[in-house]
Amino acid sequence: MIKSNHKIAAVFFLLSVTLLINSSSEESLRSYEIRLDQKGWGNGSPKDIEAVLYSACDSIHKHFSSLEEKEPIRVISDESGPITLFKRNLRGEIIVKLNTGDRFWCQYAYQMAHEFCHILCGFKNGSRRNLWFEETLCEMASMFALKSMAETWKTHPPYANWKSYSSAIENYLNDIELKNRLPSGTSLKNYYKKNAKTLAENATNRPMNGKVAAELLVAFETNPEHWASICYINQGKAKKDISFKEYLKNWLEVSPKKHHIFIYSIARKLGISL
Repeated sequence: MIKSNHKIAAVFFLLSVTLLINSSSEESLRSYEIRLDQKGWGNGSPKDIEAVLYSACDSIHKHFSSLEEKEPIRVISDESGPITLFKRNLRGEIIVKLNTGDRFWCQYAYQMAHEFCHILCGFKNGSRRNLWFEETLCEMASMFALKSMAETWKTHPPYANWKSYSSAIENYLNDIELKNRLPSGTSLKNYYKKNAKTLAENATNRPMNGKVAAELLVAFETNPEHWASICYINQGKAKKDISFKEYLKNWLEVSPKKHHIFIYSIARKLGISL
């Protein structure tokens, strides 16, 4: 009996060490650091909130190469959010404002994934003519993160007793996907053609952003290695007042060749020939 207990203890020790190593490895690969304000979140524990935010961001960030220096992200609670500010604070931190609180974990994840995507896109000020596409990618990032978390949390949530939350995340995502379905018989190509002018005039038309995002989601789920292509979306002449076709051409030209076929495929889905 004593030997058996020793064996069990040894197994648990090895499991603990393995989990610790995996956790440390994951943290070391992050090219970002979340610095959460400790106040303003209602009855949500800052430690738990931070765990949710990292879970959402990691689900996307794991498809990117690690950077040498960590990008500091200051996350604060503010009713003017969710938004990522163009100007950093005096400590050089990117400021992300979230408009949520208490223990609404799905809302934290949804908002944070969207803002994190803006950061990965290398968000810049400039012409808003094609900003709708970045906003759409960020809406898609929220869906991608929630879908990933719904699956991951079944077995590896931030805390062992949070496994049951996976079904709540799945239900939250199902509601979003249902809301963002294209009208029956409508292709993405035709939907974009019909609404191109509206999107160019209003970058944050959420119902339209969401519908296009839902159609692009499968491309990033099937080819997650091309998440890294969004790092180039704002480079070159992207923030100039150019047509959407020229905007996509610019994305193609400034991106590494390994992403070219993927970018061509995204353009084709929208009915754009590059």
